[in-house]
Amino acid sequence: MRRRLPQLSAGLASLALVGSVVGAAAQPSADAGLEAVPATTVAPVVHAQPAPDRLRDEQRQVREAAAEKRAAEEAAAEKEAAAATKAEEAKKAEETKVEEAKAEEAKKAEEAAEVAAARDDRASRDAARPGLDPDDLGAEAGQRYASTGLNVRSTPSTTGEVVDVLETGTQVTITDRTSAGFRQIDRDGRAGWVSEEYLTKDEPKTSGSSGGSGSPSGGACSSGSGVESGLQPNAVAVHRAICHQFPSITSYGGVRADSIPGHPEGRAVDAMIPGYSSSSGNALGWEVARYVRAHASELGVTEVIFDQKIWTIQRSGEGWRTMSNRGGDTANHRDHVHVTVR
Repeated sequence: MRRRLPQLSAGLASLALVGSVVGAAAQPSADAGLEAVPATTVAPVVHAQPAPDRLRDEQRQVREAAAEKRAAEEAAAEKEAAAATKAEEAKKAEETKVEEAKAEEAKKAEEAAEVAAARDDRASRDAARPGLDPDDLGAEAGQRYASTGLNVRSTPSTTGEVVDVLETGTQVTITDRTSAGFRQIDRDGRAGWVSEEYLTKDEPKTSGSSGGSGSPSGGACSSGSGVESGLQPNAVAVHRAICHQFPSITSYGGVRADSIPGHPEGRAVDAMIPGYSSSSGNALGWEVARYVRAHASELGVTEVIFDQKIWTIQRSGEGWRTMSNRGGDTANHRDHVHVTVR
């Protein structure tokens, strides 16, 4: 019968533990008469190591993420720099535009100053020129024609006194003296000044069958005595002068009720202009207005109105003056020439 010794059992247990580590239990020899009880085998704890391929994938992903971040940061920086550059260019362009505008304004101001200085210098030279006394006649320089009814003034200025009125087509002798746009003319040995732009070398053509711009006719008109009913003698003369000089005008206005003096007293005549809104109609109206003005002294005319312009004998030196807008074409005298007489 086998016997177990306590001490031997404890030693064998230790031996079994050691044997489990090396993978086998110790076996005593048969001579010892003892048998070792196999111990339970305990597997060692081993930590798993990542496979080489997985490690490489993780490292690649980290590198790619870092590269994408750097690329995004660089793109943002480039975008910000481009925006800053664009803003700077826009600012410079605006500054350049402002500078160019200032330079243009300065240039215009300089040119205007030069023109004004030249005009003043010319006026000073004219004023200081010996013998430019407006009453002294210069040397004869040829013949010219008045292209329209033209004021003759005592001095070369729009403020000079009107001493005569030239009818359209009147031939005059000019002198070599000019000043401020005016030309001196010889009026039978007396000096006069007219606006040079209204003088022509060729005799102008005038409308009307009575020929040129001669003295007003006093014969009866085809427009009939109805128009002349109630008119004063000077108004009758105006009506007949216009109808003979401008036969294309067939409609007239005479006596009528009005809040403004003239028509009610028979001292005003309206010559209605056919096709007044056309350029030719407007030109005809101005021919009539200038004709009547040129013969104002003969016809006893005190006022002529046409195309929102007025001329009066009292302010004849001012020429045609613009009137305020009264509304329609009739109120503004665009469709007729209005003539008032003494």
